[in-house]
Amino acid sequence: MAVKGTGRATVAAEGVVPNAASYTVRVRRLSFFLALVAVVLAVAGTWFWIEREREPVTLAVATGPLGSDTYNLMREVADVVARHSETVRLDIRASRDSSENIARLNTHDVDLAVIRSDTPVVSDVRVIARLFPDLFQIIVRGDTAIRAVTDLASGSVSIPQFGTDAFRSFWVLGDHYDLPIDRFDWRAEPFEKGAQRLLAGDVDALFTIRSLRDFDLIRLFEDAQLKSISLRYVPVGQAEAIALKRPFLTAGVIPQGAFTGATPVPSRDTPTAAVDRILVTRTGVDAEAIREVTRILFEYRLDLTIRFALASAIAAPDTDAGLSVPLHEGAQSFYNRDQPGFLQENAEPLALLVTVLTLIVSALLALRSRFVANQKNRADTYNYQLLEIQKHAEDAADPVELRRLKQELNAVLETVVVALDTDAVTDEGFQSFSLLWDAVRETINDRMVELSRTRRPATRH
Repeated sequence: MAVKGTGRATVAAEGVVPNAASYTVRVRRLSFFLALVAVVLAVAGTWFWIEREREPVTLAVATGPLGSDTYNLMREVADVVARHSETVRLDIRASRDSSENIARLNTHDVDLAVIRSDTPVVSDVRVIARLFPDLFQIIVRGDTAIRAVTDLASGSVSIPQFGTDAFRSFWVLGDHYDLPIDRFDWRAEPFEKGAQRLLAGDVDALFTIRSLRDFDLIRLFEDAQLKSISLRYVPVGQAEAIALKRPFLTAGVIPQGAFTGATPVPSRDTPTAAVDRILVTRTGVDAEAIREVTRILFEYRLDLTIRFALASAIAAPDTDAGLSVPLHEGAQSFYNRDQPGFLQENAEPLALLVTVLTLIVSALLALRSRFVANQKNRADTYNYQLLEIQKHAEDAADPVELRRLKQELNAVLETVVVALDTDAVTDEGFQSFSLLWDAVRETINDRMVELSRTRRPATRH
């Protein structure tokens, strides 16, 4: 009869459970296959997206007046970008001055702009690179008595046009040197007209802010040399003091012989003030496109310098001195390319952390394995109790003994249910126990029936 009970348990274990397990296996295999297909499709889609042929991004650039240093430099930059980049193109657009460039940048009419570093900007503007310095220049005829900035009050001066950055800069100089705005002869006009009047002797001095490689400036000194007109520079000797009130200005030097060498002009190194020309953009412009433009500016600077000498002055913004305009994330990504990453900078502490975490995880896994082993051992102990009860049931000759064994069987079940609730036994261990418990219970019941049949005939006799 014990065999009969075991057979029922076996049917339960090998009938229902195997079918459920087989279904679970099929579901898991199907889920794994679908997940694998999804991963393959995602990888393939990503690869095709990355490798697809894309049209270059075109960035509009506001530079400055047609023929100016900034316009000519950015034209050369656009050519070099077109030659060495597959993802970016530059559309160069002439403009009046830095103020107009910022206005066009703010209205999204352009994506990049060249401005002076002292130009007021809004919080949305970001810097890419320093291009070159513009120098404050006071040029006078050799026969004039003007020797210092304060002497301008006793002569006639041509200054830049109304409303321009250079016009405002002249009055920054005038404010520092206390030039009487209403008591000396000055006229605001274009540089070309002022240069003609200086050569003709109609004015004593000419004020301008531009680079030493500016074509119009070079032409002025060439014309003066052809006409045997002596020109010289007036020093701006208090540039550092001016920068205290105007921190965007710096001290600069016009080197001796910058324009002519035989009879050097200027005749000696001449101190003056300077203001940087910088390339800026907006926060919303694509970071990868800005990084590409920055890369071309620095990796192909020699090519640019051969084309346009001022390109040799291109430099990264001085972050140590503090930036009036924050760096664009695309430019910053290029500047940080050689800096060690977070993992490199923190390799040793991270290695220690990984070691400690490995030890902790290993300890937790060991504890878990021990806990699981303890759970299995407890389940095995209860199963051994069931087997012991089954053995006594098979040998029992008295129904009273069988009822006692049945009480023990129920007591073991109660103990195991409590152990399951307190996680002293696993679900798998309980399932194994329940199958064996059913088999032992059937053994006791069958033995009870067998004993009752054996005793009935003896009672009637």
